Amino acid sequence: MTDIKKNISNLKKIINSDTTIIAVSKKKPADLIEKAYENGILNFGENYLQEALAKISILKHLNISWHFIGKIQSNKCKEIAKNFNWVHTVDRYKVAKLLNDNCPLNKSINVLIQVNIDDEKSKNGINEGDIYSLAKKIISLPNLNLKGIMVIPKNTTDSKLTEVSFAKTKQIALELNKNFKGVNEISMGMSNDFELAIKNGSTMIRIGTGIFGERN
Repeated sequence: MTDIKKNISNLKKIINSDTTIIAVSKKKPADLIEKAYENGILNFGENYLQEALAKISILKHLNISWHFIGKIQSNKCKEIAKNFNWVHTVDRYKVAKLLNDNCPLNKSINVLIQVNIDDEKSKNGINEGDIYSLAKKIISLPNLNLKGIMVIPKNTTDSKLTEVSFAKTKQIALELNKNFKGVNEISMGMSNDFELAIKNGSTMIRIGTGIFGERN
């Protein structure tokens, strides 16, 4: 049985308090999310909308900040806008506009631009050269707060290659921040590489296995 309390405690010993831990809770039941929340985790990331909506409803008594970190289909934007505080995977204007237009009254949504940092055909995300044009358009949408960028680097066991991707992400983020005030979040790093990600400027780490244990 995974000791969630111990895992969170160990994680907090390694990272500094400026880093936001997002517990990746896909495929995990509401009771385990509640346990993580009781041990100080306030941010939870979900990949699949229908699964997430059920858990959001069960856990509405908790002050959780919900992050959508999965692939976005246009027809899901309305429910994502209604139920999530953060969206990490905006990679086209159509999605940003739909999130903005479906945002409930008296709410704004924090968004990150997903960058395909290693130009992988199998991955979602915008190319580096198109970031500024999308950022400008997002800034013009009144219900969205552009906060920064998100990356999922190439899946490799070579930490040197991962570090190259992380360092490149940091440079992109610094340039973006020079041009757009307050756009300074970097969502980067998972259970197997979060320390390397933090070393390279990550402000948000997405941890699944490191909190909840291996998925069944």
